[in-house]
Amino acid sequence: MGKWRLIIALWSILTWMPASHSVAQGQDPHAAHGIHPAEAPTKAFQAKLSIPKGIRPGESFAIAIDIQDGMRRQVPEFDLFQEKLMHLILVSDDLAYFSHLHPEYRGNGRFQTSTVLPAAGGYTLFCDYQPAGAGEQISVLKLRMQGTEKSEDAADPNRGEQTLQDLRVRMIVSPATFKANDEIAITFDLKRLDGSPVTGLEPYLGEKGHLVVIKKSAPLTDKDYIHAHAMRGGPASQIAFSTRFPSQGLYKLWCQFNNQGRILTADFWIKVER
Repeated sequence: MGKWRLIIALWSILTWMPASHSVAQGQDPHAAHGIHPAEAPTKAFQAKLSIPKGIRPGESFAIAIDIQDGMRRQVPEFDLFQEKLMHLILVSDDLAYFSHLHPEYRGNGRFQTSTVLPAAGGYTLFCDYQPAGAGEQISVLKLRMQGTEKSEDAADPNRGEQTLQDLRVRMIVSPATFKANDEIAITFDLKRLDGSPVTGLEPYLGEKGHLVVIKKSAPLTDKDYIHAHAMRGGPASQIAFSTRFPSQGLYKLWCQFNNQGRILTADFWIKVER
């Protein structure tokens, strides 16, 4: 009789124990340990690029991007951030060309869009996305368009003003001289051609403006990419950002904003000292 009591007791303990939970597909495997993907010893996610063969300058072509986890499984779910599931920053390797795209999500980890590139040469794609529960990720892809390459544009860090259609954009940097890793305030002051402050700024992707910064490097990597968010408040005709530049070198900045339904992009260069 004592033997049966022991068996029944053991069976009760085993059936009471909770079942272990496996990690769902697309879930950050480091989340349970409180480790951000950027701090993980191996890259948690990766992107795969598919484009047609024989793409040519000036002709539209399709882009497909598949997001996979560390086990090369398609990631099924993504979190919305800045009103989109993916921000695709496409630049020529000399930083003369810039495009900010928002591929459509087709399910099962695949994003699709189309674009037109202006000239032959190398291009880098910075895929900015957020798998469900995993935090923001940056994946870098490369493509090359065959043909005669043009000479690259010269960087001019001394140019602090640019005219965009009927607007004049002036970049103000504070402090005026700074070094790598210094906190820096960058303000874009918008005026009409007659000198009056710009009115009619509307939100762009949920913010007053967006700033993409890429360091001039060869090859371009995720460490060269900065995406800063506009600060709240301030004069209606100014868009302000606060950021840091991680190392010495030349950086190109693209400030994007919405003026009366027009998405405009102002670009400038900054030289960062050691």
